[in-house]
Amino acid sequence: MDRGVTVDSSRIERWQLRPGDHIYAWFYKRIIPYAHHGIYESNGKVINFINDAESASSGFSALSSSSSSSSSSSSFPFCSKCRDNMRAGGVVKCCLDCFLEGNNLHLFAYSVPEWFYNLTIIGRVQDTCSMVPEEHPDKVLYVANDLLDHGDFGTYDLVHNNCFHFAFYCKTGRGYVYRLQPEALVDPSTSPPRACTIM
Repeated sequence: MDRGVTVDSSRIERWQLRPGDHIYAWFYKRIIPYAHHGIYESNGKVINFINDAESASSGFSALSSSSSSSSSSSSFPFCSKCRDNMRAGGVVKCCLDCFLEGNNLHLFAYSVPEWFYNLTIIGRVQDTCSMVPEEHPDKVLYVANDLLDHGDFGTYDLVHNNCFHFAFYCKTGRGYVYRLQPEALVDPSTSPPRACTIM
């Protein structure tokens, strides 16, 4: 099992990060909590997938919203460099601070044993892991950077093609279909990651 992910928590510290890690942060600024996912590159940089940036100065809490309304004043503003990088949306690179927006850093674990994958915590399923094996970090970073350079991960879709799908694809080389339709997984012999609210 990957470092930092336990039955109680998937939270890790910055010093524990390794290039190619699938990381995420929970956001609680909307009615429904959601997680924003990305691939940690190195030197405090994260490659991630966002919707078209109607208000790039407002942070992921606005970018991940399914509505087109502008963000509230409580949103975390991106630094000027990240704001410029994210103006067009799609696959982008930002600093870790802008990715987290002041929230805790979490690690998504791969290749976990079935017993861990199937655990429940106070009535909820594990949302921190997958039994699917991960690719070597060099390959993960190659795929993430290739998608960043060529912008060919498709159009952002809140349900079918979002930041989680991007990070999962970079880590495994496999597509993922939301678990309400597990039979629609690209590789039906694998178990899908446990559901979390993803945007």
